[in-house]
Amino acid sequence: MYATDHHINGIRIVRELLPTLGLSAADSLWQEFPLDLVRENAAFNMHLQLKFYRRLIQVMDDPLLGLKVSALFPPQAYGMFGYAMMAAPDIRTSLRIADRFDRLTYTLQTLHFIEKDSIGILQFTATGLNLDPVLKAFFADRDLSSSTLGARSIALEQSPAILKVTLEHGDNGHAAAYETFFSCPVEFNAASNSVAFSAQQLDRPNPYRNAAAFEVCVRECERQLAELANSRDIVARVRSELFQRPGYLQDIESIARQMGVSARTLRRRLEETGTSFTSLQQDVRFQQAREQLRNRQMSIAEIADMLGYSEAGNFTTAFKRWTGGVPPRAYRRSL
Repeated sequence: MYATDHHINGIRIVRELLPTLGLSAADSLWQEFPLDLVRENAAFNMHLQLKFYRRLIQVMDDPLLGLKVSALFPPQAYGMFGYAMMAAPDIRTSLRIADRFDRLTYTLQTLHFIEKDSIGILQFTATGLNLDPVLKAFFADRDLSSSTLGARSIALEQSPAILKVTLEHGDNGHAAAYETFFSCPVEFNAASNSVAFSAQQLDRPNPYRNAAAFEVCVRECERQLAELANSRDIVARVRSELFQRPGYLQDIESIARQMGVSARTLRRRLEETGTSFTSLQQDVRFQQAREQLRNRQMSIAEIADMLGYSEAGNFTTAFKRWTGGVPPRAYRRSL
């Protein structure tokens, strides 16, 4: 679901601006991952991008690297998307823009803005990419801290009313550093990655609000999003096909047939984006499971049956694997 050349620009930002944070990576890293940043580097696919970030984490050897790197991504780093957030009338609208145009950011997660009990929650949901725990933690740290720094930048405040941050990974002994960075309570080993904003923050007018500029920026974001959609994104198409028939576990042959390609070609094209059919299949099941767990009228057994599991126990085992040990009932209670 990602435009490779767009994310290469994110790597360019890291490469050029990392020294401004007082951080420097060895020249060998850049030699290992040469980029032609003038022309589109089609050969630099998602697999190589993930490999680049793994090496960056290894070379820097800093457990708080994700938090620090977020300073390189203020709203203006995202082009028209960032300017739309700044020109929006209030923080609520800015967060809705993040939800609507998340594909124009550098995140490898999907964004969802939810309002509940006068609280706004920006939730980051992992996609079907095959990410190891270290890489997942890095992206969670980078993306959530970038969103909080962005809110502070937009609101011209050092400490906007952020109520709470939740992270799926553990604290690794750095809980105090995280709470100092976010200036709010941080929950680790949570069911999701999220940032919660108070009602006061949501309703506060943005200092750079500009109705005319906001309209222009949104139109341009819509154009860019349509351009991405027209690229016939292979991952998004597979996910869409899998979502069409919840409870029926379609195999790669049937999906490939519907898309007019061979199973071998589909498997290869998915590998080029850094994912696999099985991973996407499980990702879709996980997303459907979380959505159904919000419906308290359905029992765990009914949800398991709807998702194609012959026994509720099998569903519970799978759900715990997806969440790192959190069973369905505990996840439902946390909502």
